Amino acid sequence: MVTIPEQPMIFSLTITALYLMTLLLLFLISITVITIYKNKKATRELSLLKPIFITLLQGETGEIAAIMKVSNPVGDLMDMDVPMHKIEKVRREMVQSGEHEHLLWLSILVCAAYQGDASYKGEIVDLMKKDLKSQGLPEDAEKLIPLCKYTFSPYSFFRIILFLLDKNIPHVSSDPLFKEIGKYFKNYNVTKALTTTGKFKVLLTMVKYIVLVATGFVMSWLLFYFNNLLPEGVLWLVLVNILITVASTLFVLWNIMQKQVSPRSYEEIEADIISDIPDFRIRPT
Repeated sequence: MVTIPEQPMIFSLTITALYLMTLLLLFLISITVITIYKNKKATRELSLLKPIFITLLQGETGEIAAIMKVSNPVGDLMDMDVPMHKIEKVRREMVQSGEHEHLLWLSILVCAAYQGDASYKGEIVDLMKKDLKSQGLPEDAEKLIPLCKYTFSPYSFFRIILFLLDKNIPHVSSDPLFKEIGKYFKNYNVTKALTTTGKFKVLLTMVKYIVLVATGFVMSWLLFYFNNLLPEGVLWLVLVNILITVASTLFVLWNIMQKQVSPRSYEEIEADIISDIPDFRIRPT
Protein backbone atom coordinates (compact mmCIF):
# COMPACT_ATOMS: atom_id res chain seq x y z
CA MET A 1 0.00 0.00 0.00
CA VAL A 2 1.45 3.33 -1.10
CA THR A 3 1.30 6.16 1.44
CA ILE A 4 0.87 9.67 0.03
CA PRO A 5 3.16 12.00 1.92
CA GLU A 6 1.34 14.77 3.78
CA GLN A 7 1.79 18.18 2.22
CA PRO A 8 3.46 20.71 4.51
CA MET A 9 1.23 23.49 5.89
CA ILE A 10 3.18 26.10 3.93
CA PHE A 11 1.90 24.57 0.68
CA SER A 12 -1.76 24.95 1.74
CA LEU A 13 -1.14 28.52 2.84
CA THR A 14 0.51 29.26 -0.50
CA ILE A 15 -2.62 28.14 -2.34
CA THR A 16 -4.76 30.21 0.04
CA ALA A 17 -2.63 33.29 -0.61
CA LEU A 18 -2.96 32.75 -4.36
CA TYR A 19 -6.76 32.55 -4.12
CA LEU A 20 -6.91 35.63 -1.90
CA MET A 21 -4.81 37.76 -4.23
CA THR A 22 -6.74 36.53 -7.28
CA LEU A 23 -10.10 37.38 -5.71
CA LEU A 24 -8.87 40.76 -4.49
CA LEU A 25 -7.49 41.68 -7.90
CA LEU A 26 -10.68 40.59 -9.68
CA PHE A 27 -12.72 42.58 -7.15
CA LEU A 28 -10.69 45.74 -7.75
CA ILE A 29 -10.85 45.35 -11.52
CA SER A 30 -14.64 44.87 -11.36
CA ILE A 31 -15.11 47.91 -9.11
CA THR A 32 -12.90 49.99 -11.40
CA VAL A 33 -14.75 49.04 -14.59
CA ILE A 34 -18.20 49.55 -13.03
CA THR A 35 -17.23 52.90 -11.50
CA ILE A 36 -15.74 54.19 -14.76
CA TYR A 37 -18.90 53.22 -16.66
CA LYS A 38 -21.21 54.81 -14.07
CA ASN A 39 -19.07 57.95 -13.91
CA LYS A 40 -19.24 58.38 -17.67
CA LYS A 41 -23.02 58.16 -17.53
CA ALA A 42 -23.31 60.47 -14.50
CA THR A 43 -20.96 63.06 -16.02
CA ARG A 44 -23.07 63.14 -19.17
CA GLU A 45 -26.22 63.60 -17.10
CA LEU A 46 -24.70 66.49 -15.14
CA SER A 47 -23.52 68.14 -18.36
CA LEU A 48 -27.04 67.97 -19.79
CA LEU A 49 -28.62 69.25 -16.57
CA LYS A 50 -26.31 72.21 -16.04
CA PRO A 51 -27.97 74.46 -18.71
CA ILE A 52 -31.37 73.75 -17.12
CA PHE A 53 -30.18 74.97 -13.73
CA ILE A 54 -28.37 77.93 -15.28
CA THR A 55 -31.72 78.95 -16.77
CA LEU A 56 -33.27 78.80 -13.30
CA LEU A 57 -30.54 81.08 -11.95
CA GLN A 58 -31.14 83.47 -14.85
CA GLY A 59 -34.85 83.87 -14.09
CA GLU A 60 -36.12 87.37 -14.82
CA THR A 61 -36.99 89.73 -11.98
CA GLY A 62 -37.84 92.81 -14.04
CA GLU A 63 -35.29 94.78 -12.02
CA ILE A 64 -31.98 96.39 -12.97
CA ALA A 65 -28.79 95.08 -11.36
CA ALA A 66 -26.52 97.90 -12.54
CA ILE A 67 -26.12 100.62 -15.14
CA MET A 68 -22.94 100.48 -17.17
CA LYS A 69 -21.37 102.86 -19.67
CA VAL A 70 -20.85 101.55 -23.21
CA SER A 71 -19.81 103.13 -26.49
CA ASN A 72 -22.36 103.51 -29.26
CA PRO A 73 -21.43 103.10 -32.96
CA VAL A 74 -20.26 106.75 -33.20
CA GLY A 75 -18.08 106.49 -30.09
CA ASP A 76 -20.30 108.32 -27.61
CA LEU A 77 -20.89 106.83 -24.17
CA MET A 78 -24.39 105.67 -23.35
CA ASP A 79 -26.05 103.94 -20.42
CA MET A 80 -26.91 100.26 -20.61
CA ASP A 81 -29.06 98.46 -18.07
CA VAL A 82 -27.73 95.19 -16.65
CA PRO A 83 -30.71 92.92 -15.95
CA MET A 84 -30.99 91.45 -12.47
CA HIS A 85 -31.29 87.67 -12.48
CA LYS A 86 -33.04 85.82 -9.67
CA ILE A 87 -29.79 84.53 -8.18
CA GLU A 88 -28.37 88.07 -8.04
CA LYS A 89 -31.49 89.25 -6.22
CA VAL A 90 -31.03 86.49 -3.63
CA ARG A 91 -27.40 87.53 -3.16
CA ARG A 92 -28.31 91.19 -2.64
CA GLU A 93 -31.01 90.34 -0.13
CA MET A 94 -28.45 88.25 1.72
CA VAL A 95 -25.98 91.15 1.79
CA GLN A 96 -28.65 93.62 2.93
CA SER A 97 -29.62 91.33 5.80
CA GLY A 98 -26.01 91.18 6.99
CA GLU A 99 -25.80 87.42 6.41
CA HIS A 100 -22.38 86.72 4.94
CA GLU A 101 -21.63 83.06 5.70
CA HIS A 102 -20.67 81.34 2.44
CA LEU A 103 -21.51 84.50 0.49
CA LEU A 104 -18.57 83.69 -1.80
CA TRP A 105 -20.23 80.53 -3.11
CA LEU A 106 -23.51 82.30 -3.73
CA SER A 107 -21.52 84.95 -5.60
CA ILE A 108 -19.93 82.45 -7.96
CA LEU A 109 -23.37 81.08 -8.80
CA VAL A 110 -24.18 84.64 -9.84
CA CYS A 111 -21.09 84.52 -12.06
CA ALA A 112 -22.40 81.31 -13.63
CA ALA A 113 -25.72 83.03 -14.37
CA TYR A 114 -23.93 85.91 -16.16
CA GLN A 115 -21.35 83.66 -17.85
CA GLY A 116 -22.84 84.15 -21.31
CA ASP A 117 -22.22 87.90 -21.38
CA ALA A 118 -18.69 88.96 -20.45
CA SER A 119 -19.51 92.68 -20.25
CA TYR A 120 -22.40 92.15 -17.84
CA LYS A 121 -20.41 89.69 -15.78
CA GLY A 122 -17.48 92.09 -15.34
CA GLU A 123 -19.78 94.77 -13.95
CA ILE A 124 -21.50 92.32 -11.61
CA VAL A 125 -18.19 90.86 -10.40
CA ASP A 126 -16.98 94.34 -9.43
CA LEU A 127 -20.16 94.92 -7.42
CA MET A 128 -19.91 91.54 -5.70
CA LYS A 129 -16.26 92.14 -4.83
CA LYS A 130 -17.20 95.43 -3.14
CA ASP A 131 -19.98 93.70 -1.22
CA LEU A 132 -17.61 91.00 0.03
CA LYS A 133 -15.17 93.63 1.26
CA SER A 134 -17.96 95.59 2.94
CA GLN A 135 -18.98 92.40 4.77
CA GLY A 136 -15.45 92.01 6.14
CA LEU A 137 -14.44 89.26 3.71
CA PRO A 138 -11.40 90.68 1.86
CA GLU A 139 -9.87 87.22 1.29
CA ASP A 140 -13.06 85.97 -0.35
CA ALA A 141 -13.16 89.15 -2.44
CA GLU A 142 -9.71 88.29 -3.83
CA LYS A 143 -10.79 84.72 -4.58
CA LEU A 144 -13.86 85.87 -6.50
CA ILE A 145 -12.14 87.03 -9.70
CA PRO A 146 -10.23 83.79 -10.44
CA LEU A 147 -13.27 81.75 -9.43
CA CYS A 148 -15.50 83.66 -11.84
CA LYS A 149 -12.92 83.63 -14.62
CA TYR A 150 -13.08 79.85 -14.89
CA THR A 151 -16.14 78.05 -16.24
CA PHE A 152 -16.09 75.24 -13.72
CA SER A 153 -17.22 71.71 -14.42
CA PRO A 154 -20.83 70.56 -14.00
CA TYR A 155 -19.63 68.51 -11.02
CA SER A 156 -18.29 71.61 -9.23
CA PHE A 157 -21.34 73.65 -10.24
CA PHE A 158 -23.76 71.19 -8.66
CA ARG A 159 -21.53 70.63 -5.64
CA ILE A 160 -21.70 74.36 -4.92
CA ILE A 161 -25.50 74.34 -5.18
CA LEU A 162 -25.76 71.25 -2.96
CA PHE A 163 -23.33 72.85 -0.52
CA LEU A 164 -25.61 75.90 -0.19
CA LEU A 165 -28.78 73.80 0.05
CA ASP A 166 -27.35 71.63 2.82
CA LYS A 167 -26.10 74.61 4.80
CA ASN A 168 -29.65 75.94 5.30
CA ILE A 169 -28.63 79.59 5.03
CA PRO A 170 -31.72 81.69 5.95
CA HIS A 171 -31.91 83.76 2.75
CA VAL A 172 -31.12 80.71 0.62
CA SER A 173 -33.25 77.92 2.05
CA SER A 174 -36.34 80.13 2.36
CA ASP A 175 -36.06 81.69 -1.10
CA PRO A 176 -38.49 80.46 -3.80
CA LEU A 177 -35.61 80.11 -6.28
CA PHE A 178 -33.71 77.63 -4.11
CA LYS A 179 -36.90 75.80 -3.20
CA GLU A 180 -37.44 75.27 -6.92
CA ILE A 181 -33.81 74.24 -7.36
CA GLY A 182 -34.25 71.73 -4.52
CA LYS A 183 -37.25 70.21 -6.32
CA TYR A 184 -35.25 69.93 -9.54
CA PHE A 185 -32.45 68.22 -7.61
CA LYS A 186 -34.88 65.53 -6.47
CA ASN A 187 -36.70 65.18 -9.78
CA TYR A 188 -33.49 64.75 -11.79
CA ASN A 189 -31.62 62.67 -9.17
CA VAL A 190 -28.74 65.15 -9.22
CA THR A 191 -27.45 64.02 -5.83
CA LYS A 192 -27.15 60.43 -7.09
CA ALA A 193 -25.14 61.57 -10.12
CA LEU A 194 -22.89 63.67 -7.87
CA THR A 195 -22.28 60.70 -5.58
CA THR A 196 -21.34 58.51 -8.55
CA THR A 197 -18.89 61.08 -9.87
CA GLY A 198 -17.51 61.55 -6.36
CA LYS A 199 -16.82 57.81 -6.10
CA PHE A 200 -14.90 57.99 -9.37
CA LYS A 201 -12.72 60.75 -7.91
CA VAL A 202 -12.10 58.52 -4.91
CA LEU A 203 -11.18 55.69 -7.29
CA LEU A 204 -8.40 57.84 -8.74
CA THR A 205 -6.75 57.82 -5.31
CA MET A 206 -6.88 54.00 -5.27
CA VAL A 207 -4.61 53.47 -8.28
CA LYS A 208 -1.49 52.93 -6.17
CA TYR A 209 -3.29 50.26 -4.14
CA ILE A 210 -4.41 48.48 -7.29
CA VAL A 211 -0.76 48.39 -8.39
CA LEU A 212 0.17 47.04 -4.95
CA VAL A 213 -2.41 44.27 -5.22
CA ALA A 214 -1.25 43.41 -8.75
CA THR A 215 2.31 43.08 -7.41
CA GLY A 216 1.09 40.81 -4.62
CA PHE A 217 -0.84 38.78 -7.18
CA VAL A 218 2.32 38.16 -9.23
CA MET A 219 4.25 37.27 -6.07
CA SER A 220 1.60 34.74 -5.05
CA TRP A 221 1.72 33.05 -8.45
CA LEU A 222 5.52 32.83 -8.33
CA LEU A 223 5.32 31.49 -4.79
CA PHE A 224 2.81 28.85 -5.87
CA TYR A 225 4.80 27.60 -8.88
CA PHE A 226 8.26 27.71 -7.32
CA ASN A 227 7.53 26.78 -3.72
CA ASN A 228 9.55 23.54 -4.07
CA LEU A 229 12.66 25.47 -5.11
CA LEU A 230 12.82 27.87 -2.18
CA PRO A 231 13.82 27.24 1.44
CA GLU A 232 10.88 27.04 3.82
CA GLY A 233 12.09 30.12 5.71
CA VAL A 234 12.00 32.23 2.53
CA LEU A 235 8.55 30.87 1.67
CA TRP A 236 7.20 31.92 5.07
CA LEU A 237 8.71 35.38 4.71
CA VAL A 238 7.17 35.95 1.27
CA LEU A 239 3.85 34.50 2.39
CA VAL A 240 3.66 36.80 5.41
CA ASN A 241 4.37 39.80 3.16
CA ILE A 242 1.56 38.76 0.81
CA LEU A 243 -0.93 38.35 3.66
CA ILE A 244 0.07 41.75 5.09
CA THR A 245 -0.45 43.25 1.62
CA VAL A 246 -3.96 41.78 1.46
CA ALA A 247 -4.92 42.95 4.95
CA SER A 248 -3.48 46.46 4.63
CA THR A 249 -5.00 46.98 1.17
CA LEU A 250 -8.46 45.95 2.36
CA PHE A 251 -8.13 48.22 5.39
CA VAL A 252 -7.05 51.24 3.33
CA LEU A 253 -9.75 50.70 0.68
CA TRP A 254 -12.39 50.42 3.38
CA ASN A 255 -11.30 53.72 4.90
CA ILE A 256 -11.28 55.41 1.49
CA MET A 257 -14.81 54.27 0.68
CA GLN A 258 -16.04 55.21 4.16
CA LYS A 259 -14.65 58.70 3.66
CA GLN A 260 -16.75 59.00 0.52
CA VAL A 261 -20.04 57.82 2.02
CA SER A 262 -19.69 59.39 5.48
CA PRO A 263 -21.06 62.89 6.18
CA ARG A 264 -18.35 65.40 5.32
CA SER A 265 -17.55 68.78 6.85
CA TYR A 266 -18.34 71.93 4.90
CA GLU A 267 -14.65 72.86 5.01
CA GLU A 268 -13.80 69.56 3.32
CA ILE A 269 -16.41 70.08 0.61
CA GLU A 270 -15.25 73.65 0.11
CA ALA A 271 -11.65 72.44 -0.32
CA ASP A 272 -12.81 69.91 -2.93
CA ILE A 273 -14.59 72.59 -4.93
CA ILE A 274 -11.56 74.88 -4.89
CA SER A 275 -9.23 72.02 -5.87
CA ASP A 276 -11.31 71.50 -9.03
CA ILE A 277 -10.62 75.06 -10.20
CA PRO A 278 -7.29 75.54 -12.05
CA ASP A 279 -6.40 78.97 -10.66
CA PHE A 280 -6.46 77.56 -7.13
CA ARG A 281 -4.39 74.44 -7.79
CA ILE A 282 -1.15 76.38 -7.96
CA ARG A 283 -1.33 77.95 -4.50
CA PRO A 284 -2.81 77.20 -1.09
CA THR A 285 -6.06 78.89 -0.19
